[in-house]
Amino acid sequence: MSPLPPGSYRPPADRWGSFTKLAARLPEGSVAVVDRTVARFHPTLLPTLEARKPRAIIQLVGGERAKSLISLQKVLAGGINLPRSGTLVAVGGGTVGDVATVAAHLLKRGVRLVQVPTTLLAAVDSSLGGKGAVDLVVRGRVVKNPAGVFHYADETWLCPELYATLSDAQVREGSIEAWKMVASLDASLFKRYVRTPPSLEKLVKDARGLKEGVCAKDPYEHQGLRRVLNFGHTFGHVLESLSRFKLSHGDAVGLGILWALDVGRHLGITPEPVAHEVERALARGPGVLGRDRAAELAHRASLKDVAALLDADKKAGAQGELRMVLLTAVGTAEVVDVMPKTWRALWPAWTRGARP
Repeated sequence: MSPLPPGSYRPPADRWGSFTKLAARLPEGSVAVVDRTVARFHPTLLPTLEARKPRAIIQLVGGERAKSLISLQKVLAGGINLPRSGTLVAVGGGTVGDVATVAAHLLKRGVRLVQVPTTLLAAVDSSLGGKGAVDLVVRGRVVKNPAGVFHYADETWLCPELYATLSDAQVREGSIEAWKMVASLDASLFKRYVRTPPSLEKLVKDARGLKEGVCAKDPYEHQGLRRVLNFGHTFGHVLESLSRFKLSHGDAVGLGILWALDVGRHLGITPEPVAHEVERALARGPGVLGRDRAAELAHRASLKDVAALLDADKKAGAQGELRMVLLTAVGTAEVVDVMPKTWRALWPAWTRGARP
């Protein structure tokens, strides 16, 4: 058992290799939470886990619906006999990893967690940083991530063969999250990416390195330093909710970045050339969806609905202001309180798919 108390910050212990090889590290009697679709695409995965004589293998259907209290209950019930020194391994994308992270924190007041991200998005982002959360339904609407924990993984297994079956859309949304970090944290790396698009493995390693550099300074978000990682998330979450989660998280963040660039330009914080450069690079690099997709979702929503979603966001302030991450230059960002009148002034252009 780790000498650190459950939930304590741990620097990432990333291990690259095949799942079959890395699974030999899994202690017997562990509990596995597995995305059912991943298991279907990779027929050797479940037999490999079963060879480790687990106490339970809990299969969930990935996607935003997996981040529910129902799924959490299922994982907790499956891990009820796991000892305090036991291990919970999460094999799936970000939603499965989120539920497993919360469960690992709650089971026996904290058990060992191993993350095995199976999507590019989870590999570059959600499997690192210790955060796990579930969604709640409030007044008939799904609110993202209001109930969560910090529980850092003891290890993360990065298995390239698991990414070979990803669709182009899944690769795109993971790439968007990686480029988001590069655009807001590292100007020189951004220039190299624009010049020569990185390989998938380099993309993952660079993104994880950038995120870890932020998380290590503020592991529990006490200092607010991690807020910079929310670039594009404020309105990305709104668009995700308006689509009833048919729009993927990565694509939603990409569109949210475009709107964040607009807000920054409107306030005089993001220089016009910077906004143009980043928007152009995101379109050519990871392939951010066009503004028409955001307009389609915005057009069907009332301002009242949008305001309610923003008010429910944990990044909203007491006076209705939005704590948004805005670029001041490529590779440099700051958190700014944005009043409702600002985004309301931009809304008509957004509903037309125009750049305000």
